[in-house]
Amino acid sequence: MTTLKPKFEIDTAPRFSSSLEAHQVLALLPLDSCYHAAKNLRLPLGIYNVSVSRVCEKVSAFCSRLELYIKASNRLDELHEQRVLRAELIDCIELTLYAAAEHVDDIDSVARGFFRSNNECEKAPSFRELQKHVKKNKRFVAAAANAIKHQQARIRLFSIEYVHERVAGCLHGFFVEGVENGVICPNGVLHKDQDVFSITTLAWEVLLFLLSCSRALRAFILSVVNPLAGSVKTEFEPLPKAVVAAARLPIYTFGEEHPFSRATFSIYSSQGDKSTLESQIYGSILNGWSRSSDARFGSSTSEFEGDGSSKSFRFAHPKTVAFHHWD
Repeated sequence: MTTLKPKFEIDTAPRFSSSLEAHQVLALLPLDSCYHAAKNLRLPLGIYNVSVSRVCEKVSAFCSRLELYIKASNRLDELHEQRVLRAELIDCIELTLYAAAEHVDDIDSVARGFFRSNNECEKAPSFRELQKHVKKNKRFVAAAANAIKHQQARIRLFSIEYVHERVAGCLHGFFVEGVENGVICPNGVLHKDQDVFSITTLAWEVLLFLLSCSRALRAFILSVVNPLAGSVKTEFEPLPKAVVAAARLPIYTFGEEHPFSRATFSIYSSQGDKSTLESQIYGSILNGWSRSSDARFGSSTSEFEGDGSSKSFRFAHPKTVAFHHWD
C-alpha cells in the first residue's frame, strides 16, 4: 500500500493566519485545562510561541547569510577572502541546530503540563505517541547539536565550483568536524554514510521538523483537551519569513535525502505577491535549474581549523551532486 506524503501549506503573505497547525488549538485552550501555571511554566501557547519564533528567526538569519555568501562570488579563490561572512554563516548554522534541538524540550514542556505528574504523563498513550513522532523528526538536528555541544565538534564548510547551462557558481555544503585515530575529518557518527550535506537542505530539514512536530502536537492536544468552540486568527510572521528566506536559495543535495522527497510543501501567497521570493539566484524557486544534465564540476574545498597540534586531515567529498526542481 502506497503511503501518501504529508502535505504542508505555507502562505507567505504578511499577517496571515499561522501555518503551524498547533497554533489554532493552543489559542483555544480553556484556562483550566492544564497545570502549566502550577508548575511555574508559561502557558502552553506562550511556551510554543517563544520556541518556534526562535527556530524560525535562526533559520531566516542563516539563510540570509548564505544568500550573501552565494552572491559574494562564484569562485572559490574569491570566497576564501570572505572570512567574516563565512564565520557568521557557520555561527548561524550552529545556532539554528541548537534552537531546533531545544524545540524538542519545549514541546515536552507543553505536553507534560497537561498532566498533574510526570508519572501520569508517561503512562498516557497520547504522550507516548507524541514522543514517537518527535523522535522520528528530531534525529538529525538533535545528533548534530549534541556533537557540537559535547564532543567539541564544529560546523565546517565544503564548497565546489560548477558550470551548468553556461551559469557558473558554487554549491555549498557543511559537515560536522570530528576526530578518528588522530585524523581531523567529518564526524564518524553523523557522517557514517556520507561526508557532507547541502546547506540549503538543512534549512528545509529544520522547517519540516517544525511543521511535522506542530501537526503531532495538535493531535496530542486534541486527544487530551476539548478546545473552546470557534476559531481565532493566529498571526505568526516568523514562519513565512523563514520559508521565503529558504526558497530564495537553490535546492540541491550531496547524496542525502531531501525533505521534499518526504513531504510536499505548497508555498503560495494569498495576496498574489511573489516579489519577496525573487533572489536572482540560479536554482531558487523563481529561477529554477534548467532540465539539462550538462553540469561540470571544478575545484572544491573542505575547511578545517588548525589547533596547533593536529597534523592529519581527511577532506570531505560529496557522495553525489544532484540539482532538484521545485515542481
